[in-house]
Amino acid sequence: MDGIRTELRGNASWITLDNPDVNGLHPGLVAGLIDALRAADEHPDVTAVVLTGAGDVFCGGVDAARLGQGDPAEFGEAMVELFKTLPALGVAVIAAVNGDALMSGFSLVCASDIVVAAEGARLGTTESSLGAWPMVASVPVLHTLGRHHAFQNILTGEPFDAQRAYEIGVVNEVVPADRLRTATESWVARATRSRVLAGGRRNAERFLSLPYDEALEAALTEFVNLFTRSTP
Repeated sequence: MDGIRTELRGNASWITLDNPDVNGLHPGLVAGLIDALRAADEHPDVTAVVLTGAGDVFCGGVDAARLGQGDPAEFGEAMVELFKTLPALGVAVIAAVNGDALMSGFSLVCASDIVVAAEGARLGTTESSLGAWPMVASVPVLHTLGRHHAFQNILTGEPFDAQRAYEIGVVNEVVPADRLRTATESWVARATRSRVLAGGRRNAERFLSLPYDEALEAALTEFVNLFTRSTP
């Protein structure tokens, strides 16, 4: 796959963005990432995917050179498909942020369930500092950070350092870079203990997408279904 490496480690599929120098996203890479995510979701032994980057960068956003040679709509459509795919997965999604996660790279972080970041990593959108507004990329950011922290980042174009991202709830743990893999593997083990992970995760994503009252009604239906399915 173009710019994507996958490796099965125990019950986790590690998916590495590998497009030097900053693991920039382009339509082919995003398509490969979607394929890798879906393959992991369908694998009978996989209960988690880990997203990380090659080298010392997680993802620096778009591959500007490739984007300039292609159709911007194609890239936008690929990103929309990616951000629709992530919440539909039945496996835990863990981001191992080995370095800067900027622009669309930060959106990937925000679309993950658990985030482990290396000390020194910067996380955030930077488009506004370049005279642009992050359109598709802003949606996971707005949904995850809440209005004030999201707008702080989007309006200023100033990323958060890893510690600040932890303080505002974007990152679950900050560790030295040489402990990132070990810490991530610990989170994989802790996050995949439940036997009802697949259905539970998909329902949680659905509840988050609904207005509060509708989410309660949907949760009630699923609650009753649990007992209906278990009754002979």
